[in-house]
Order: sequence, then structure tokens, then C-alpha cells
Amino acid sequence: VARPRLITTTSITDSATAAGLPAVCVLVDVETTGARPAFDRLTEIALIRVEHGVETGRFTSLLNPGMPIPPLIVDLVGITDAMGRDAPDFADIADTLLAWFDGAVFVAHNASFDYGFLRQAFARCGREFSAQVLCTVRLSRALYPDFHRHGLDALIERHGFTCSARHRALGDAEVLQQFLAQASAEFPAEVLRPAVERAMRAPARSVQLAEGVLEGVPGAPGVLVLLGADDAVLTAEACANLRAHAFATFAPGRERGNSARARLVRSV
Repeated sequence: VARPRLITTTSITDSATAAGLPAVCVLVDVETTGARPAFDRLTEIALIRVEHGVETGRFTSLLNPGMPIPPLIVDLVGITDAMGRDAPDFADIADTLLAWFDGAVFVAHNASFDYGFLRQAFARCGREFSAQVLCTVRLSRALYPDFHRHGLDALIERHGFTCSARHRALGDAEVLQQFLAQASAEFPAEVLRPAVERAMRAPARSVQLAEGVLEGVPGAPGVLVLLGADDAVLTAEACANLRAHAFATFAPGRERGNSARARLVRSV
């Protein structure tokens, strides 16, 4: 589907099941050409808006990224250069997307990644974008602390969710919708509400890095290299989890010099 699709629905959930969740949410998933919000581009977006427990509409569209999609991403996601060629540019639908977020909490899995990409995309076409953010990874950790894995695949397996198309924007957004419904049904408001508040509290982070940069680092073994302004190697550190190590390295007050920046060298 190259052009945007607005999908409305008359399916209604009991608003009582939404107790403890934000009154208005937009569930978001994006697909991209890579993991760097400042350099990579969006290839697909899906939104599901839920108001007081009622799904009020869906929006999904492929996007023309204006750059080649790397073969690794094509293999993982299935979106090709040909599919995006006739799709709209982000700027073509920016105002439409802003209207969808009006008065809503931005909900996504590993939310800073999706939020960072959207903020960058809006900024590139001269729009400001800001929203409260609820991360469903953090919400899952708060509600199910006995489990170690909280990625989408883990949630699908653990809770028996269905996914119409894994690694496609609408399919993954539908999993988030099922997760919120599961959480609302399983936990009373007095348990769910503080968990949501914790999942919405932005973690302290370095002001040196753009939104979504750290979230784009894979949670896999690899080498984190810190470079100075002249690209001189400051440190090269092997670690079992690149993302966790990057977050620790760039925690406020722990940056390795004002000009240091992180670059992923190798992931295995």
C-alpha cells in the first residue's frame, strides 16, 4: 500500500478495562532504514488511537525514505525500495500525523526509538513535535518483574498475542494494543496506574545525544568505540550488551569528555 490508509473501526472495548491507563493514547510503530534517527529515515508508520478504552481509528502508510534501504533491513522487514518509491514523503503527511497526536500520550515499544525518529522527521520539515511518552518495554518490566525478556517477540510468546505481520508497523502496533488490553484486564487500577507513571518517567540521559540514539544500539555483544572531535579513538570497550553499556557510558555526569561520541563498530 503506497498511499496512506485511514482505517476506522466500530470495535469497542469496555472503557472500564482502561482504568489506570492514559485516557487518550496513540499506539505507534515505525520502520526505518536503520537505527540512527539523525541520519536514517522512516519507511513505514502505523498509528492506533484509543480514547477511554475505545479504538477510534487507525492510520498506516509506507513512506518514501529518500535513500536506499539497506539489504539487511529489506531482509528483516520486507520493505523494498520499489515499495517506497511511490509512497508519500514524510512532509506530505506531517500535518495529518500531528492531528492524530493531539491531546494523546505517545505509546510505543522501546518508545524513545520511535519518538526520536518522529521528532527528527518533523524537525526536518519544519514542524515541532512533543508528547508525553509511555514505553511499553518499561511498563512490561514494571508489571512483570520476574521475567527477563520484554521485547515484542517475548511478549507475543508469553501472553499468546497474535501478530499479523512482525516487523511491519501495523502488525507490531496491534501487539501493543493487545498488551495494554492484557495489562488492563490483569491488574487493578491501583497497581496499573503507578506502573504506568514509572513507565512514563523519562530516564536521566546525556544531553549530548539525540533522542533515540541509545535506543537504536542493539542489545547484543559488541564493541563500543568513543571518538573525539577529531575522530581519534578515546576508548574501545568490548561488552556483553551494547545498549546497556552505552546507556551507562552516557549517563549524566559520566560522559567521556565534552566532545566524545559513540559509534557502533561491530555487533555479533
